[in-house]
Amino acid sequence: MKQIEIKGSSPNEIISAFRKEHKIKDWELQYKIINESSVGLFGIFGRKQATVQFNLLTTEERIKLFVEKLLHKLEIRYEEIRTETDRKTVYVTIHNSSDAGFLIGKNGNMLEQLQYLINRIFENIHGLERIYIDTEDYRLRQEQTFLRSYLGDIKKVKTTGKSVTLEPMQSSERRIIHKYVESEPSLKTMTIGEGDSKRIVIMPANPPEKPAPKQRSEKTPQQRANTSYQRHNKANPNSRTARKPRPTPREKTPAK
Repeated sequence: MKQIEIKGSSPNEIISAFRKEHKIKDWELQYKIINESSVGLFGIFGRKQATVQFNLLTTEERIKLFVEKLLHKLEIRYEEIRTETDRKTVYVTIHNSSDAGFLIGKNGNMLEQLQYLINRIFENIHGLERIYIDTEDYRLRQEQTFLRSYLGDIKKVKTTGKSVTLEPMQSSERRIIHKYVESEPSLKTMTIGEGDSKRIVIMPANPPEKPAPKQRSEKTPQQRANTSYQRHNKANPNSRTARKPRPTPREKTPAK
């Protein structure tokens, strides 16, 4: 949270301008009037501007505050709300709720609806892609159950060193695979396809290098002749020509 003091002709004008600039909603507006404005003597001498101090919340704090107010309206009891930011995603966890069954709903339907609503509220926040809400580790258990189906494919990539392409998935399901593979230093993932056809490819992080091709050594004329005779002698051991090749004659030294 950041505190900002702003001066102006009147508190109402300052508050109105601040809300417009920072796109502040009613439920998250936090301020304190430090000084009221005064016109001074004859409207000239001793004139003072109004001063208002605002609490400018971070994105994570705004999301937490909204969830608190929403659960209060729904009369859902809980002990604590924790938030955590990972890159462009904010994770909201509601701890020790005595109304966890209602909050989760049948097959997690209530939790999904709340998550959808909160994502819509904050969909225009710069640098924020997704908000996930969980309570009593419900989503964690669901993720583990989902992930269990793909552990064999992940192990196969580690064993064989060959990439595996999975079937198309929703973004939330792909996130589970990406997150798990990140904990495996020998593996990495990438997404291919468009729209509903997006797939995950699991591959080795450092594929084995191909051995360099052997370089053929250049042979002298004498070596090539010996190799040719060896092949001939092996194929025709009793022929009259089965003999060793003559040595290459030495060059004559010119007479002085």
